[in-house]
Amino acid sequence: MKGQLRRKVQREKFARRVVLLSQEMQAGLQAWQLKQQQKLQEEERKQKNALKPKGASLQSPRPSQ
Repeated sequence: MKGQLRRKVQREKFARRVVLLSQEMQAGLQAWQLKQQQKLQEEERKQKNALKPKGASLQSPRPSQ
């Protein structure tokens, strides 16, 4: 009977550890996804706010006659 109880306690301890590690992995994955999303938004903001060409560079070249 002692061995059976000991194994039961070990299995319960292992199960709690698995659940804890699973939760930590899920939290880490969510944090990584949030970071990736913020990085993408920052890149989009930089592109939107980038300097725009002006003047002669905007005019299309005229064909020579």
